Order: sequence, then C-alpha cells, then structure tokens
Amino acid sequence: MGYRTEKSFAARMDDLAELTGIPRLTGQLAQDQQRRRHLRWPSMIALVLATIGFGLTIVLPDRIFLGTTLLWIGEGIALFLTWFGPVKPWGTTQGVDERDRALRRDAYFATMTSATGVAVLGLIGMAGLALLQGWNRWILIVEMGMLAFYLLLLCSIVPTLYVSWTTRPIEDE
Repeated sequence: MGYRTEKSFAARMDDLAELTGIPRLTGQLAQDQQRRRHLRWPSMIALVLATIGFGLTIVLPDRIFLGTTLLWIGEGIALFLTWFGPVKPWGTTQGVDERDRALRRDAYFATMTSATGVAVLGLIGMAGLALLQGWNRWILIVEMGMLAFYLLLLCSIVPTLYVSWTTRPIEDE
C-alpha cells in the first residue's frame, strides 16, 4: 500500500520547504525591527579595497597574491555589510512598503547597470592588454576569473552603496 494523503503535490512541496526553515527565517528577517543602518564608509572601503586588488592583479599578473588578497578582503566585507545594510532582504514582502520596494528596485537597477558596464569594459580592456603585453592563455584565464569575482563584489555592494548614499540616515531620538 502506498502513502496517501489529502494534500496536493504543491502543498506537500510547501511542507518540505517549511522543514528546511528557510521560509521561517525569511519571515523573521522581514519582520525584524532592527534599524537598517546606512553603511556609507564601510561599503566604500570594501569597494576601494577590491578595486585596488583587481587593479593590482591587472598591473602585476605574475604576482597575483596581493591583489587577490585585497579582492577577497573587499568581498568579505561586502557580504557582511549586505546583511546589515539599508536594503531589506530580496523576496520579502512583509514589513516592506512602497518606498522600500522603490529603493530596492533602483538599487538593483544601478547594480546591474554598473556591473554590465564594468563587464563590457573589463573584457575589452583585458583583450587589449593581452595583445599589448603578450599575456599567455593562463594569465588571461586568471584575469577573467578575477573580473568575475570583482563583478560578484559589485553585485553585493552596489545596492548598499546606492541606498546609503541616496537616502539620509534617520537621527536617533
């Protein structure tokens, strides 16, 4: 005899998702009453560190360790700041009003615009540098990986930067 239930397939999948705890965690984050902080300068520091690191990997492709380390430090800071930044978690509807939705939409639009621009210019620039400096295939592969990692950083830090700089912080009462 098979296992029978009155629930539909979609309801059973919802129950399975509830077992993971992710929907409950998302709801808790959405209802969280902690004040979302404006992180202007820490996010700028993360972006500057990563940009310097990426630049060092381009300028000194034979000694990539320092540039990669700075890029990873910037990425680590950026990922930490997105949890506490002014942008509310994506996909949450509870506790999010029209202003939050508009800010989030504009922030992600600015993110995708800047990431696309950096990707196009980065690939063109790398092709030119590979021709001018005589990079071999392995250096070009490593540099493209660094560009991809830098684009991931942009996708995580630009929303925080955008919302932090376009809105004024609320003064403590």
